Amino acid sequence: MSKPAKNPAKIQTMFSSIAPRYDLLNRLLSLGRDRYWRQFAVSRLPKKQASQFLDVATGTGDVAVEIIKQHGPDTRITGIDFSEGMLELGKKKISDLGYQQLIDLRRGDVTSLDFEDEVFDAAIIAFGIRNVPDYKKSIMEMARVIKKGGRVVILEFTSMQSRFFQWIFRLYLEKILPFLGGLISGRKTAYKYLSDSVMDFPPPEEFKKIMLDSGLKEVEYHRLTFSIVTVHVGIK
Repeated sequence: MSKPAKNPAKIQTMFSSIAPRYDLLNRLLSLGRDRYWRQFAVSRLPKKQASQFLDVATGTGDVAVEIIKQHGPDTRITGIDFSEGMLELGKKKISDLGYQQLIDLRRGDVTSLDFEDEVFDAAIIAFGIRNVPDYKKSIMEMARVIKKGGRVVILEFTSMQSRFFQWIFRLYLEKILPFLGGLISGRKTAYKYLSDSVMDFPPPEEFKKIMLDSGLKEVEYHRLTFSIVTVHVGIK
């Protein structure tokens, strides 16, 4: 496996290029489990009235929509992403659902968030942290913009599974995912990158240490669906 090159400009272009088929491929390639993974991650956010949440790497807005479903119409969400293609589709989805007064999507970079300190009640990022060059810097930025006692929730693929399942997972990532992703999206190299970036991501215990080193407390993680994904939670 080659180590993925995390060039922000190239990754931005890549995600914009696959945006039109992104939601469809998420459903197909996860066998529909991506919905459950997002539901579980959102359920880790703090429950309080009139919350304000930051959804980092919001993509087409699926996590933001799930937050509204779980937390209700008095919730406000700011979603950021560096891909204009993803944001364009996300804005249309949110408008079609009538959530445009509840969810504000804008361009942004997790390594340099354009917000004051302690603005949000929590920050969440789903399937985005592995694409940034500096995990610690990104986590510290998310922690900076949330209030004391708030949570940082990170949903990401797991690079290390049990011995029984790991060979199946590697086969899927290295062969099946790039083939199917390329077939449907026409961008095989994009899904080859996604495969490599998953395998390069730190295992849960190692990533837990990165979160602790970033200043978060009471860090815990939850493995889901044979450890295909992990939800990491830390408190400011």
